[in-house]
Amino acid sequence: MATDLDKHDLEQVDTVATGPFRTAPQWIRDVTPDELAKRETHLRRKIDLRLLPMIVLMYILNYLDRNNIAAAKLAGILEDLHLSATQFNTTVSILFAGYLFMQIPSNMILNKLGKPSIYLPSCMLVWGLISGLTAAAQSYGGLLAARFILGFVEAAYFPGCLYLLSCWYTRKELAFRTGLLYSGSLLSGAFGGLLAAAITGGMNGVRGLSAWRWLFIIEGMATVVVAVAAAFIIPDLPRTTRWLNEEEKQLAAWRLEADIGEDDWVDTKHQHPLHGFKLAVLDIKSWLILLVIYGSTASGSMTTFFPT
Repeated sequence: MATDLDKHDLEQVDTVATGPFRTAPQWIRDVTPDELAKRETHLRRKIDLRLLPMIVLMYILNYLDRNNIAAAKLAGILEDLHLSATQFNTTVSILFAGYLFMQIPSNMILNKLGKPSIYLPSCMLVWGLISGLTAAAQSYGGLLAARFILGFVEAAYFPGCLYLLSCWYTRKELAFRTGLLYSGSLLSGAFGGLLAAAITGGMNGVRGLSAWRWLFIIEGMATVVVAVAAAFIIPDLPRTTRWLNEEEKQLAAWRLEADIGEDDWVDTKHQHPLHGFKLAVLDIKSWLILLVIYGSTASGSMTTFFPT
């Protein structure tokens, strides 16, 4: 008859054989639970320090570049471009037409590409250039086109970031990190007006340009600079990230597999965009977050119209 200790050991072996450890690399199965927890904590901190500050900064600039038109109204854009109130409101709204049009296709592209370190900073670089070049608008049509294209390109960032976070963090860890990402929009709203006031208050007429043109130029240039830096900081996915050693890559991928039963991106052959789209459509949580995002976007009207 087996002793109580023998029975406990047999139960542990059975759990390892049938639980999440059954697919774990051998070294994970060999270490003690305490040692595994320490390694996981170290890995999580390493990911946090590398990923979170940059994505929050990028989101701040994402919001600055879409909402600076509110400050531009105060700085004389209506008079310079001879815009009516209706035309101005249309330029504000048209951004979201491009934004809605591109969000789903963008994440399908990102999922297929599997290179967030290239895709997200590249989109940021493009939207920074578009934002800066908005200063060259000479008519209602030019401003309208710039705003539509800006929304089209900016659409890649927020859903792309949510996708990237989900590829690194377990479900328990994800809520807090998503909250930190959202703080970028709040920080932008808190300090964006002050930054715009500093620019428009002291640069009107510099080099013959109106203050609102300098607003687009300076904030667009800041976005371009951060985009270049982000290309060297934003990680790819666990199995394809260069600044993790082999054991850290294995642990990062296994954590997700143990949490939800799925590994991260492996290669392009295993990623079919339509399959992921079908799963999203059939998931009730997708429709719940859709309602939340609609409410959040509608509340953005406060940011856009409060200055005037």
